[in-house]
Amino acid sequence: MPGLWVLLSLIFTLIAGSDNAQVNAVNHKGLELTKNITKKDAGCRKGLYLASPNHEQHLCCQPCPAGTRKTADCSVNEGNPNCTHCKEGQEYTEMENYLDYCRRCRFCDEGHGLEVEKHCTRTQNTKCRCKEDFFCSSSSCDHCAPCITCEHGIIEKCTQTSNTKCKEKGLWIYRKHNRETTGYFKPTEMKPMICRDVDLSKYITYIAEQMTINQVKEFVRRNGINEAKVDEIKNNHPQDTAEQKVQLLRNWYQFHGKKGAYDTLIKSVQKRIAENIQDMIQKDITSDDENTNFRNENERQSFA
Repeated sequence: MPGLWVLLSLIFTLIAGSDNAQVNAVNHKGLELTKNITKKDAGCRKGLYLASPNHEQHLCCQPCPAGTRKTADCSVNEGNPNCTHCKEGQEYTEMENYLDYCRRCRFCDEGHGLEVEKHCTRTQNTKCRCKEDFFCSSSSCDHCAPCITCEHGIIEKCTQTSNTKCKEKGLWIYRKHNRETTGYFKPTEMKPMICRDVDLSKYITYIAEQMTINQVKEFVRRNGINEAKVDEIKNNHPQDTAEQKVQLLRNWYQFHGKKGAYDTLIKSVQKRIAENIQDMIQKDITSDDENTNFRNENERQSFA
């Protein structure tokens, strides 16, 4: 009898285990099915985009072709949205998209040594290049520098991407404190001239002309102007980099204040730019001093 009870217990255990296995298998299949449905509903197949959530139903739409932008989403699943052409010569989109705006065409600033190589179309941005006798060595240029002139012969002519190479360095003149030194060796690093704090506000336009837009952006970022302000000025003057430079420098000067601003500027820019600014301001200050002395002398003589 005890052997019979053991046998019956084993049979019941096997039956119960089989039932549990079937239930688990069904639950597993149900979970997988739920996952697959959720995954299908969560997005669109490759090449389509999910319409605005304002739609009452889930819709996947075709993109707008290059040269156009979206004005309204599709009304049926995997249908075409309403698209409109970008403004010829002013805007473009280079590829299929679902943007609700076209991109602005690039402006080739002649004041920065640029000219148009290929005009902007609805599907391609403007392509700029350096004007004759200007060059730019970086892969993306928004400013071309003038080619140098050799005094003692040319090794390689100036090209669109490289400056002129001269046979030897010509005579240089290094001006410091109104004294000139002449020689054929490289001068020592220039030190800012000792000068009273000057009001830079009337020189901002001239200073901007000496610098590229990238140089101005780098300078103001290093000296307290945040990226949001830089972007704001760029967006306010999208095709006028000359005005962008002026406004960036004005904002920096207002932020910094007059005290120490001249010294900060001269120490932060390239030597050539610093020399040009120094010379111009020094001449202006000297002229003002001479005019003041002339007026004082006239007043003194009138009272004599």
